[in-house]
Amino acid sequence: MKDLAGIIEQVEALPPLPGTALKLINVVNDPRSTVSDIVETIRYDEAVTAQVLRLCNSAYFGLSRKVESLQDAMLRLGTMKVLRIVMAVHTNSMLSRAQKGYGLEPGVLWRHSVAAAITSSLFAELLKLTKANLVFTAGLLHDIGKVILNEFVAESLVEILQRMSREHCSFVEAEQQVLGLSHAELGARIAEKWQLPAPIVRCIRYHHQPGALTPPDPLVDTVYLANCTCVLFGIGVGEDGLCCRADASVMERYGLQERHLESIGAQMLVELRRVEQLFSDAPATGRPGAPREGEPSHA
Repeated sequence: MKDLAGIIEQVEALPPLPGTALKLINVVNDPRSTVSDIVETIRYDEAVTAQVLRLCNSAYFGLSRKVESLQDAMLRLGTMKVLRIVMAVHTNSMLSRAQKGYGLEPGVLWRHSVAAAITSSLFAELLKLTKANLVFTAGLLHDIGKVILNEFVAESLVEILQRMSREHCSFVEAEQQVLGLSHAELGARIAEKWQLPAPIVRCIRYHHQPGALTPPDPLVDTVYLANCTCVLFGIGVGEDGLCCRADASVMERYGLQERHLESIGAQMLVELRRVEQLFSDAPATGRPGAPREGEPSHA
């Protein structure tokens, strides 16, 4: 194992998720919350308010009348649409850097994370799960561990790839063996440090290993399915995405077939392009300069 203590130190040095985002996550997942509670959470963060209003007034939405307040934005666009814009903005700078250890160019991890968030929500709807807001956040942050583990993976990539070949294991399993922990476990520790709700932490920790939970957790299954779908559609496929272990029992658990993944994936691509267009219409928000990836390999 490599310098596990050094990796953990990096977690302590990672800037916290902005207070507005943390408050939003908790408020959104409280069934007693109202639109007024959500507006109160955002309104005193001038930077976030400005970004949200700029995005809501972009050409993408094509609104006939200018949105001048958060309350107006939520009434006209819908509360969840506005909240998802806020979360996408907050994770933009953190996830848009290149991840050379994972073979991801600048912006690709952010694009994959947004796609996973969208897909998690779509699966939650298909499976008629509650807490769709929660799985959107879990999907958005499921690979947050890569932000720190990237440099350690880059240093040990040859050893990781050799172990995969020698032991016929997945990338994440080889990552665990060589470094002492996987990006999923590290991401869960980051989420714990940020004091995110326990279900989000669990989704991050087990998004590659849903079968490790007894009984199964439908929220974890949803994020797992979302991640697999994004990989199948070529969204954010790096070194690890080319060698991952599938868990057929998750599909069987919900009676899902390949056509369901294809349908969800097609919907995700449409929504992802809409999000990218939204950010490109409002360049001041700092949209990552992500190179566009190819069309899905099997579509």
